[in-house]
Amino acid sequence: MMEALLSEQLLWNQIKESLQKSLKKRLVLSVLDTVILESFTSNGDKHFIFKAPSSLHQKVLKNHLPLIQAQMKNKGIQMNTINIKKDESLFSKRTTKAPSLPLKTSPPKTSVFSPHWTFSSFIQGPNNCFALSLAKSLAKHPLNNKTNPLFIYGPSGMGKTHLLHAIGNSLEKEKPHLRVRYLPSERFFNDCINHICSNKMSEFRQKYRSNTQVLLLDDVQILGKGDRIQEEFFHTFESLKNRGCQVVLVSDQKPSNIQGLKHRIKTRFEGGVITDIQAPDKDTKVAIIKKKCRSLQIHLSENIIEYISNISIDSVRKIEGHLNKIKMFCELQNKPLSLQLVQSLLPEETFSAPDIFSSKEISIKDLQKRFCRYFHIKPSDIRSQNRSQNMVFIRNLAIYLARKDLKMSLTEIGQNFGNRSHSTILNSLKNIEEQLPENEKINKKLKDLRKFIYKNK
Repeated sequence: MMEALLSEQLLWNQIKESLQKSLKKRLVLSVLDTVILESFTSNGDKHFIFKAPSSLHQKVLKNHLPLIQAQMKNKGIQMNTINIKKDESLFSKRTTKAPSLPLKTSPPKTSVFSPHWTFSSFIQGPNNCFALSLAKSLAKHPLNNKTNPLFIYGPSGMGKTHLLHAIGNSLEKEKPHLRVRYLPSERFFNDCINHICSNKMSEFRQKYRSNTQVLLLDDVQILGKGDRIQEEFFHTFESLKNRGCQVVLVSDQKPSNIQGLKHRIKTRFEGGVITDIQAPDKDTKVAIIKKKCRSLQIHLSENIIEYISNISIDSVRKIEGHLNKIKMFCELQNKPLSLQLVQSLLPEETFSAPDIFSSKEISIKDLQKRFCRYFHIKPSDIRSQNRSQNMVFIRNLAIYLARKDLKMSLTEIGQNFGNRSHSTILNSLKNIEEQLPENEKINKKLKDLRKFIYKNK
C-alpha cells in the first residue's frame, strides 16, 4: 500500500508541476499542494481518489478537475473514475504519516553573462589597455574599490559591453556569493516605470539597493530621458556607494556630454574613475581579426588579413560581421577563399589613395601642405584652435584623409593637428563619415582633393 501511495503521489507532484505553468494563483496552488492522490483497482479497472482535508479543497479540486484530467491524459493515464473525498484527518496526519518523497533539486542558475565575453577573449591594445586594467582590478576587489564608480565610454562596437560581461563572468566564478546585477539602462528605465504604475516602488528599491552588491549598468546615456528615473537612480547610486557596493557604468558619451542628465548625477560619475575606449589601431585590428578567425574556425592568408585591417572600419563589431559574411559566403557558395573574393565581398568603404594618382607614399606634412594649397590657407590654420564653422569642416576633411589614406593612428593624427585628443579626432572622423552616404558634395570634394594632392607632386 505504501509503494502504491508513493507512486500515485509522485504522479500527483508531476501533475502539479505542469499546472503551475497555467495556474498563476498562489491560493489555488497552495490548496492543491495539501491534497493526496490515491488509487485502487476493481474488476481490472483503475480508480482514482483525491483526498481533500476540507470543503474548500474539494471545491477547488472540482473547479480545476478538467485541467487535472487533461494533465493525466497527457501522461497516458487511463481514467475510469475520479472521486473526491473529504478527509479532515489529513490536517494532522500529513506532516507525520504522509510518505516521504524525493527532494526536487532546483535547476542550475542561468547566467546573464555571455560565456564568450571574458577577459581572456578581450584583445588588448593602446585604445583600451587602461579600461581593461581597471576592469580586471575591479573584478579582483569589487567592494570598497577606489574606482567607484568606474565609468567607461566610447563609440558603439568598441568592446564596452564585452568588459561588463567579463567583469560579471569573473565575479560569478571567483566570488559567487556576491549579488551581481547586470542590465541595460533601458531595462532599468522600464522596470522603474512599471513599478511606479503598479505602486510597488518599495519592491523596486529592495531589488536594486538592498539586494545588489555590484551593479553593472549598460547604455547609461538613456538615463537622461526621464526626471523621475534619474531621481530613483540617484538614490540607488547613493545607497550602493554608501554601503561600499560597486557600480560600473558604460555609455557612448562621457558624463559631461549626456544630454538631460542632471548635474548632481554627472558630478557623482566624475567623482569616480572615467576612461574611454577608442577605435583600435591597425596592429590591434590585425590581432582581433586573427583571434576571431580562430573562434570562427576560418583560415585567412596574411594578405587577406592585411586587406581587412586596412578597410575603413573602426568597430570591433564590424570586423566580426565582415568575418561572418566571408565564412557564410564560402560555405553557401562553396567557393575557395581568395583575396579577390574578399575584395568583392568587402569593397573598401572609402576612396583611398590609389596607384593611378601616386605610387609614392607621402608624409603627413606633405598632405597638409597640398591640402592647404587647395583651400588657399596656411598649414598652421588647420593645426590652430580656430573653431569657425568653415575651418572646422576643412580640418575634419584633412583629419579624414590622414586616417583613411595614410592609415595613421588616432594618436599620431592628434599630434599632427595641434595635439588634439583621441575623442576630438574620433568626432572629426565621425562627422565626415556620417555625411558620406547621402552628401554628394562631400564625396565630390574628397575626390577633387585626392586628385589635387596625389597628382601635384
